[in-house]
Amino acid sequence: MTEPLAPASSAARPSPRDGTPEGERRATPARRGGLLAAGALAALAVSACGGKVVVDGFEPRDGAGGFDETGGGTSSAPWDTSSSGQGGEIGEGGAPPIPPLVEEDLGEVAIGVPIPVDIPPGTLGFTAIAQLMTSRPSFDPIGIAEISGPGGRTFATDYSILGTVASFYNQGIGTAAVPQTGAAAAVPFVPGTYWITVGDGGFGVPAGPARLSVWRRQTLDGRFHGGKIDINAFIAGRALSEEYMRSALRKAYQGFVGLSVGNITVHHLGPEWDIIDEELLPIVLEQTAGAAGRPALNVIAVSQLGGRLELAAGVTPSVPSVAVEHGTHLSGIVVALYEQPDADTVILRHELGHFAGLFHTTEFEPTFADPLDDTARCDDVLALAERCPDYGNVMFPTGGDLSGQVTPQQTTIVQASAFYRGVVEDGGGAADPLPDDPGTPAGGARAPAPAGRDLAQAGRDLAGRGTASGDRAWTVALPPRAATLLEGHFCGQSAAAGADFFALLRAAGAADADQLLAVGRDPAAPVQARARALAAAGRAATPSAPVLAELQALAADPRLPRRARLGAIQGLASASPAAARALAARLAADPDAVVGRMATRAAR
Repeated sequence: MTEPLAPASSAARPSPRDGTPEGERRATPARRGGLLAAGALAALAVSACGGKVVVDGFEPRDGAGGFDETGGGTSSAPWDTSSSGQGGEIGEGGAPPIPPLVEEDLGEVAIGVPIPVDIPPGTLGFTAIAQLMTSRPSFDPIGIAEISGPGGRTFATDYSILGTVASFYNQGIGTAAVPQTGAAAAVPFVPGTYWITVGDGGFGVPAGPARLSVWRRQTLDGRFHGGKIDINAFIAGRALSEEYMRSALRKAYQGFVGLSVGNITVHHLGPEWDIIDEELLPIVLEQTAGAAGRPALNVIAVSQLGGRLELAAGVTPSVPSVAVEHGTHLSGIVVALYEQPDADTVILRHELGHFAGLFHTTEFEPTFADPLDDTARCDDVLALAERCPDYGNVMFPTGGDLSGQVTPQQTTIVQASAFYRGVVEDGGGAADPLPDDPGTPAGGARAPAPAGRDLAQAGRDLAGRGTASGDRAWTVALPPRAATLLEGHFCGQSAAAGADFFALLRAAGAADADQLLAVGRDPAAPVQARARALAAAGRAATPSAPVLAELQALAADPRLPRRARLGAIQGLASASPAAARALAARLAADPDAVVGRMATRAAR
């Protein structure tokens, strides 16, 4: 999370619609800040006007790319856009007497100078966003260095909250929020004058002009009354079917912390975005530029996360991230779902928790934990696993027991964030969506929609989901902690903080290649457990020739679920580069193009 950034590049960068992820990876030097790395593609226009802007249903919806009456996507969106749906029980519009969201646009601010912001009564919380004023997405660091408030209390210092692993700076844009802690004056929120300092992450890189905006959520009485989450779902290649994506989003978010699902708009990205690592993460988030609705949650579904994010099921670029502007390096979450509803619900809720400002209850390194008073803390996540007192919490680093528990303070933080259309009084309706982003591209070449998902592959994936959660026969030969890791949610935040999934698995007692292969072969095991076990089998101590041969056979077997095949490819590549190259040649014409691309990538 604190890896130094590389020097800035002044090279001109192509449009995201003109290039490919791999071409951009070669063209742009790597840059680090928070989770993100490497490259820029899309043009990004930002407004630098000063003054207060009252929003969330209180400005007329006019101009190009506006909303249709059914909540569908814009006619000028730069992707293939399907339909959208309404959801939930909360009424729409209804002319709320005050705006649920108010933007205080402070305009251009000086680096390192505290800026006062008056926060009135009735506020649930606010999100501060620092952004470099550039015409294209920037990879120079910028963020929120400090926040102090009434009574001199400090809420953030040195781009962080003491005891957590996240940083409040990133590439071109950085965020922090109040509340994010359980300290007095944060929960419940205390109005008054807050002082916010923008900084360059401490890197000394000339950042150029920076803009500060503060998005404040309010109700008539300062209490939560509900709201609707509008969602832009982006499907890379054939990662998921639209039907499953919609179903998973509704299951995860309908009723979560008292919120309802609003509009779901589905977009398709090309197959070049199927596999995302930490270098491509900011670039795929740029592809959300021009998306429908504000505020809105952008969820990008990919087939696989790789690189430093290997074996993670989801990643959020910053804690919190940005829902009021699309196309930035913080504009969404990226998930690799398993098509297992219970597990996918926890993945989606866990990543939304990060997006809204929640940390892990306890990190794998137990000296770090969230700053809340009502979440339990585990002395050693790896040693205790299911015996941890916070194991049931949705923000446990492995997703815990998948029950998805949340505490009152966690609920308050999510409800105070800026990602949903709010209700300001009992019995009221959710505000209308905001107008489109100022300067958002109104058009552009659409990426071709991929063909419908192969039915045979869909059947194999269904068969590979494993048995009902009560059937645990596949875990019998494993140490309990290893089974927990194999089937749980490994979060990209943990990976970025330095957690190595394979080291964790070895420490949990799963170091035998034959034992791991047995899990990978077992059709009753959850598909994520099979994939991870096969990836780990190749990293076991000195894999034998039979192990390599079996990994090759499993990777090439079209009867296996895609995710299991991808795990076998990863395992083989880590065990034998020569065998991986031979496998890549064999799979170059595989009917599943994702498998072929993964094999080629792994052989490099």
